[in-house]
Amino acid sequence: METPERTRFSRLQSPIDDYPGLILDAHVALLRGTIWVVLIGSALFMASLLVMTGEYAPRIYSVIGLIVLAAASLVVLRWRGSVAAVRLLILGAWVIATYAGFIAEGVRTPILIAYPIMLVFSGWMLGARYCIGLFIVSCVAVIFLAIGQHAGALGIAAQVPPGIVAVAYLVVLSISAMMTLYLLRLFGERYAEERRLNGEVRLHLQAAEKRESDLRLVAEHIPCLVFEGDREGRCLFANRGFEKFFAIPIDGAPGMHISKLIELDAAGGFAPYQEAVLRGEVVEFLARKRSAEGVWRNFDVTLVPRHAAEGECVVGWYGLMYDVTRREQAVSELRDRAMHDALTGLANRLFLDDRLAHMVERAARTQTSAAVMVIDLDHFKEVNDTLGHGAGDQLLCQVAKRLEASVRSADTVARCGGDEFVVVIEGVKSLESAEAVAAKILAELALPFMIGAEAARIGGSIGVAVYPDAGRTAEELLRVADLAMYEAKTAGRNCYRIVREDQGKA
Repeated sequence: METPERTRFSRLQSPIDDYPGLILDAHVALLRGTIWVVLIGSALFMASLLVMTGEYAPRIYSVIGLIVLAAASLVVLRWRGSVAAVRLLILGAWVIATYAGFIAEGVRTPILIAYPIMLVFSGWMLGARYCIGLFIVSCVAVIFLAIGQHAGALGIAAQVPPGIVAVAYLVVLSISAMMTLYLLRLFGERYAEERRLNGEVRLHLQAAEKRESDLRLVAEHIPCLVFEGDREGRCLFANRGFEKFFAIPIDGAPGMHISKLIELDAAGGFAPYQEAVLRGEVVEFLARKRSAEGVWRNFDVTLVPRHAAEGECVVGWYGLMYDVTRREQAVSELRDRAMHDALTGLANRLFLDDRLAHMVERAARTQTSAAVMVIDLDHFKEVNDTLGHGAGDQLLCQVAKRLEASVRSADTVARCGGDEFVVVIEGVKSLESAEAVAAKILAELALPFMIGAEAARIGGSIGVAVYPDAGRTAEELLRVADLAMYEAKTAGRNCYRIVREDQGKA
């Protein structure tokens, strides 16, 4: 198992070709510039040597070698890559510098000052292992040059003892190697940390992009209109529901003002709701909008504030418009079914109770009279028994139509089950007007009913209770009218009985 130190050190071994884009480009530019500096500098140095005395002639071989090395490094950089080029440049330069030391002035040869430069360059470009290796062979070369110069093997007498010069070179080499390794370690740790952070950022960005893609997919297919606006009310996003409902191209929606894009038929327009959501409130309201086909639709609209990534500042909002037209129609149909008789379409007992309660409330508030009539059909059982229940149902439907035709549209006609009906008449001006309505109903019921080819004859017994004389509550009025209806039946049927003031039941 590797130690943390070895793991950190191993990160410094990657050649420059393993570095990512910007770092690799910088290293290659540095390498190319160094090669051209060596090439141009060596050419200028050789030109100056050609005009000097023969005492400096041995140096020209080293300079020629540097020129050839630089040219070869450029070719290798072009065709083999940066790693091969830097290896060739450093190895060749080290060999030429060492060769110059042995044929020139030993440890006092000026070109040996390139040793520290090559240490730093090799460490930075090739890694710590190359730096350490070059440091070792450079120290060995300096020691051999000093020993050879001191023993006179090089044939050069030094003004300063070669040992002192060698120690100076070794110190410079050691410091250069340590600084290079230290900088490499810092760079490696920083580079590894940046790679880790970049990897985490990349993963977070990928996850965020995936979430955004998923949310956009949901928004595109959700069965409602989804849109987004900024603080100025400009549309930033609209789903395909807009394209279908408003006949607006999706690509053309962003940038348009929401109020012009939607133009809701809502109370006060769209502006008050936008102002509220920009204050940080979640806004819900009902609105109507005409579709591209010209059909009015009802919408539940919800606006949700969109906050900045940091802080409570509202930078925009999201909007959802859910078409509730069908739902409201279904609710209306269910309510209608619950409040009306399935056979005749008249109000049922539930609806009747509601209308009676409202009638009593309005009559008490306006100080007006109202009449409640309970109607029971005469001889209906005989029709059922002779012609069948189907014929009886047809008869009930015809009775319902005649009753509705006998009263005003504002009055209520209800079927309370079987062959019993109730009529509620508001705004009765006098008892005579209530009697006139009862007489009209009796006349309509006395006419024959055509059931297929058969003519059925029935009649009706009617009990009438007048508010407030006969009672001041819906229950009292129904009870009194029902008793009056039974009196009419007892009196021979096909007649009505009405409860008058201070008369009781007549």
